[in-house]
Amino acid sequence: MGNTKHFKPKAHILKLLGEELIKSPIMAIYELAKNSYDADSSFVNVNFSDIQDIQNATVKIEDNGTGLTSEVIENVWLEPGTDHRKPIDAYGNRIINRSPIYNRVPMGEKGVGRFAVHKLGNQIKLITRPANIIKCLDEKEEWKKYVLNYEITLTIDWKAFSQSKYLEDIPISWETNRDKSKFHFKEDSGTLIEVTSLKEPWTRRMARSLKRNVVSMLSPKNDINKFKINLNFGNQWLDGFPDAKQILDIAPYKYTALLDEDYNLTVDYSFSLVLNNEFGRREIQDKKDNIRGLLTPVFRRELEEENYLEEDIEKFITEFQKQKNPFGNILIEIYSYDLDSDTLRNYTYDSKTLKNILNQHSGIKVFKDDMRVFNYGEPGNDWLELDIKRVQSKKWFSNNQNIGFVYLDSENSTSLIEKTNREGFIDNEAYKIFYKCVLEVVNDFRIERNTDRNKWLDYIKPAPKSRKFEDQTSLFNELIDSTDFSDEEKKQKLKNEAQILQKDFEEKKDTLLIPAGVGMTASVALHEIEKLVPRIKEVVNAVPFSPALGNEKVNELDDYVQGILSVLRKGGNKPIKIQESIEKSISNYSYKLKTRKIETITDFDNNVDIIKCDKRYFITMIMNIIDNSIYWLDTIYKNEKGIYFKTYLENGFPTITIVDNGPGFKDGITDLVRPFFSRKDDGIGIGLYLIDTIMMKYGKLEILENSELEDIEIPSKYRGAAIKLTFNKNQ
Repeated sequence: MGNTKHFKPKAHILKLLGEELIKSPIMAIYELAKNSYDADSSFVNVNFSDIQDIQNATVKIEDNGTGLTSEVIENVWLEPGTDHRKPIDAYGNRIINRSPIYNRVPMGEKGVGRFAVHKLGNQIKLITRPANIIKCLDEKEEWKKYVLNYEITLTIDWKAFSQSKYLEDIPISWETNRDKSKFHFKEDSGTLIEVTSLKEPWTRRMARSLKRNVVSMLSPKNDINKFKINLNFGNQWLDGFPDAKQILDIAPYKYTALLDEDYNLTVDYSFSLVLNNEFGRREIQDKKDNIRGLLTPVFRRELEEENYLEEDIEKFITEFQKQKNPFGNILIEIYSYDLDSDTLRNYTYDSKTLKNILNQHSGIKVFKDDMRVFNYGEPGNDWLELDIKRVQSKKWFSNNQNIGFVYLDSENSTSLIEKTNREGFIDNEAYKIFYKCVLEVVNDFRIERNTDRNKWLDYIKPAPKSRKFEDQTSLFNELIDSTDFSDEEKKQKLKNEAQILQKDFEEKKDTLLIPAGVGMTASVALHEIEKLVPRIKEVVNAVPFSPALGNEKVNELDDYVQGILSVLRKGGNKPIKIQESIEKSISNYSYKLKTRKIETITDFDNNVDIIKCDKRYFITMIMNIIDNSIYWLDTIYKNEKGIYFKTYLENGFPTITIVDNGPGFKDGITDLVRPFFSRKDDGIGIGLYLIDTIMMKYGKLEILENSELEDIEIPSKYRGAAIKLTFNKNQ
């Protein structure tokens, strides 16, 4: 028979709870403020006295909540980890018991917040007068508050909780007073916690840090008539503290988005310069989208990196397409600023104050109902990794350029569980989806912001009008011809130098384009080979071995190797077979197309067989177009997905049009071919720019409208992104 014994915790464990779970005195006050919120209080007063004298310093936290009855003191307050405020049913689901007065969902999660006071000081005195709240049947009044006729005083000396004693050996006593003349709370219910023997001296910096956190503890949507936190240090430490509200109205970029449980996104956005009316403003109202599909490639990439099998990935994505989000509606507000001197003067007279406020309040904070979820949006907590994205790509902005708010409904977001140490949510499946949703919404804001940012910069600092290099050399030759040279030999020498420069430029451009294209296309094939190797191992190790299946996998590997070689072999402007090159480009994506159930249809004109084009360039362009189509087709949920390839003669020139039935382009060609422009969160934004640059050498790139597709007899099924390549140069 085995031995049994119960846990017998040392008294020191309660000190550990206060010390380890509550990271700072600031977070301790936050925990106590949440307790007051849960108790249906309309305010919390946090008063410091003699704060610069550590021997006599006192902190008092007082509210007018429903207080603690003697039963709650005994059966709840003295039981760490109780589920008093967050009970769970038999199936493990959270039971929502809203507060009777303000209808609040309790914020206290773990039943350990009360030990936060240990972080502040060694001695506490708790005075509480309870009240009963009775719901009324009378339509005129929802509830009545009956203040009870007693007051409880409880004291704790945390120094008594030593490592040598057991928790059960340290009695906690309290007194019940029924003499009204000696009540602290004479007219109303409430709780007062007085902390003495403070753990550490407070400084002006700590006081202002607490003020900043107190300001951000409550949601900007909170009604201060229903809940307010008042902070007083009894000195001048908080004088002149910057208020974020004073700069929200002048933010050049303002963005509000509502994401519902079905991933429908509704957006309002505005751009305006309060000190530059000439430039004008742009507004978007009630823009609607659905981001469920946009999350599909994100999940796919993540699961591939974790080496999930393709069938498991498809199963996950199929399930994801059917489910509602696990946290209900989200409201997101972003106020964004540019901090370079040229743009600052267009919207503020006081850039120093603005930068100071951003230094104090920047970041994207998260709220459940009225209360904040720490530590999101704190200084140094760039939880969306905006600074990293900014380093990787100039299309992103920095974390310190934004003041943002994410609002959650507590009742519907119970799947997002706060960590006990108050450092964000537990990293469960619900949080992973929440994080990706917020990032996708911020990416949508980035796209709108960049549209106005680029126009603004062009307005402030117009870029010098650029000319093609060949136009510049042509002008140079004209200047030579129009100049009266006495020596014809010197004149010819100058023209020869101009010709050498022209040739040198073309060669260098080709030298740069080739590795860019090779890198993009070869990486696609290498990525597919990486996933093919485990499948080849399965076939080789299978018992019995199937030669037919082995040959199939070897041929698949050979296709990918040939795909890489096709962009490595030097070709020059030799004639290439269009049909063969397009089919090779498609075969490089055979597995990806197959697993995503994307059909490819080719409509080749026998009269368009040969074009003069470097084969590396041609395959690079076609593969990039296919890659884009696959990505965006993956973001939509439909049974039949496809890419249509058509070759034909237009005005006697070879022409290729490639159309998919995805969501189509949302931007004009000017933006699409601009370097580093991309709607993908992790997109580099050089694909279409590269194609446009290559086509300048051979013809032109066009983005077609749906009406134009009918004219060239593209089947009506294909009305997504449409790209037309016309080869009308050097043929």
